[in-house]
Amino acid sequence: MQIRVNLMGGLKAQAPENNSIDLPDGSTIDDLLAALEVDPAVVQTVMLNNKPQKDRTRVITADDELTLLPPVGGG
Repeated sequence: MQIRVNLMGGLKAQAPENNSIDLPDGSTIDDLLAALEVDPAVVQTVMLNNKPQKDRTRVITADDELTLLPPVGGG
């Protein structure tokens, strides 16, 4: 299945070509992070179809769009 992915901030370097990745049916958000080789500890917020998603074991479906945001720092 095809998933659209937007990686923000320091995660952009790990974005797939065309911001799209193929995953097996039944994959979870955790599976997506593993496929992208993104350390789950550096992802503060996951947005699934523009809504915050805290459950990283949630199964994603074809044509879902995920946005991954790292922690924001500032001063």
